[in-house]
Formats: sequence, C-alpha cells, structure tokens
Amino acid sequence: MLRSGDSFGEIALLRDVPRTAGAEARTSARLYGLDRDTFVAAVTGHADSEAAAEATIATRLGVRRPDAGF
Repeated sequence: MLRSGDSFGEIALLRDVPRTAGAEARTSARLYGLDRDTFVAAVTGHADSEAAAEATIATRLGVRRPDAGF
C-alpha cells in the first residue's frame, strides 16, 4: 500500500520498459506525473539521486543490475 509521499512508475521511466505494476486509488488522491525525458534528466543529473533510483529499482525488482544505465 502506498502512502502520502510514495511514488510508483519509476522503473518504467528509468528503464524505458512497460510498467511493472499498476496502482488504484481507494480514496481521493492528488497525483503528479512527469514524462520520461523530464524524469530521467532530473534523476540522472545528480549522483545521489541516481544512486537512490538504482537502489529503489534493486529493492523493488529484487536484483541489482550494475551494467544497467539510464
């Protein structure tokens, strides 16, 4: 279950692949979206955010892909 401040969809944006999951709101929600180019530029433009994104992907997919670039 996602809570306020959580995110989803980053794997599809970073890897340019189909989404790995879906989401459905059970209550009112405010969502913000970014297109792939904007998201990738924001994440890869700073080493700490890129490392955090890689860690999130590894956690959610259960694997680490050291050769995978954005």
